[in-house]
Amino acid sequence: MPISSTEPQPQTNRSERTFSHKIQTGFWLVGAILLLIGLASYQSIREFDETVEWVAHSQDALGQLQIVLSDVQDIEIGLRGYVMTGKEHFLDPYKRGLDVLTRDRMDLSTIVRLNHPDRPEQPHHLDRLNGLIDTKLRLMKAMLALRTSATYQSSQMEWHMTESKELMDAIRTVIRDMQTVEKTRLAERERHAEDKGKNAILYFIVGVMLGITILIVISWQIRQEITQRQQAQDALRMAHDELELRIQERTMALLESNERLRELSHRLMNVQETERRQIAHDLHDEIGQSLTAMKLGLREADSELKSGPAAALLTDSLTILDQVIRQVRNLALDLRPSLLDELGLVPALKWYLKKQGERAGWETEYFPSLGENHLPPEVEITCFRIVQEALTNVARYAEATHVQVSLTKQGDRLILDVEDNGKGFNVQQAKTRAKTGVSIGLLGMEERARLVGGELTITSSPKTGTKLTARLPLVGLTQPLVSSEEGMS
Repeated sequence: MPISSTEPQPQTNRSERTFSHKIQTGFWLVGAILLLIGLASYQSIREFDETVEWVAHSQDALGQLQIVLSDVQDIEIGLRGYVMTGKEHFLDPYKRGLDVLTRDRMDLSTIVRLNHPDRPEQPHHLDRLNGLIDTKLRLMKAMLALRTSATYQSSQMEWHMTESKELMDAIRTVIRDMQTVEKTRLAERERHAEDKGKNAILYFIVGVMLGITILIVISWQIRQEITQRQQAQDALRMAHDELELRIQERTMALLESNERLRELSHRLMNVQETERRQIAHDLHDEIGQSLTAMKLGLREADSELKSGPAAALLTDSLTILDQVIRQVRNLALDLRPSLLDELGLVPALKWYLKKQGERAGWETEYFPSLGENHLPPEVEITCFRIVQEALTNVARYAEATHVQVSLTKQGDRLILDVEDNGKGFNVQQAKTRAKTGVSIGLLGMEERARLVGGELTITSSPKTGTKLTARLPLVGLTQPLVSSEEGMS
């Protein structure tokens, strides 16, 4: 901003040229310093970002190792339950775990192969781990065959179980060794990232200090030239007022940005609910009806062919088709149970809790104390999704045998409680891991509760079980979630 003077001081052309030259030299010097510092900071930030990516890679490797160990343990628990009791439903976790373990092993192999070759022992550990897991899977298959055979002998099974335990200990040892190597690598990478971050800050501080020093010298030179010019103070006041105005504008823009982010989160959940409903509808009405029609056609053909290879083939096809129909129906119900739209929250939760309990082998209790009250659609959706995520976490991690869900109304709020008798966990550590992107289940439940103006609390500690409580308002809802496509218009 040009600075005017009410009393211009007479100066010679030479002094004016000297003053202008000093000012130009100073600004050029400041620009050169800032450019050099910017280049150095840019390089440090690039190295910092690269190191942070490797830190995230190490964290993924640690998490995937724990997942693989958990998969093997889940398979072993399911098979052991069947061996000890002979009940068929114990084989469900065993069979599901085989597919999950295959996928998780592939993910772990990808992570280890793509890792930086600063620790060459990891691929060797991985090969050894895969060999141990393959051996254990063959042993468990032999145990299953022995248990189902007519010549079953408990002494031979005890020998197999002892060998299985030794293999499990060896698997844990290899995974522990890999985790130790990865933790060492993670510490080194974090230290390297910290050093790069400190360098970037140091470059910035040095550049700012040099720039400030040069600007101070320039300001002193300017002050010597315009000591009698009072209008400089007015210009400074105007600049200060403008800065205050910009700060206010930026503050308002930040508030609007936060509001837009919350609205975006709300819209994303709306889109998710709408897509789930549409996909579930298509699976149930379109694909389900087509499969049913195909099944009827195959049954009619089967009734025409009573014997021969074609009859056996049709029988096998009907069996497979029955399985596909059940899978499609289960998938559609998991995405969006029709009970939620047709009968409301209470029957939908009762059905879902029973279904999950039968899958996981839990004892379940359900206590809905709402009477004939009808709940707002957004509260029903939020409540159902929180229970869905909570029961999924219990099935994956809690190792529980009993799960209890209750619904009560306290004034103008709906109180949802989900409680299990599992092994529990450290809530704060889990939330910290969730913020790093390892798992967003807890954050997702909290965000769903906040979007309708509610709150969610989790009480848990190792070996004491877990209790999740959601308090959702029934009036004065903020940013309601829609339950149909009408909300997306």
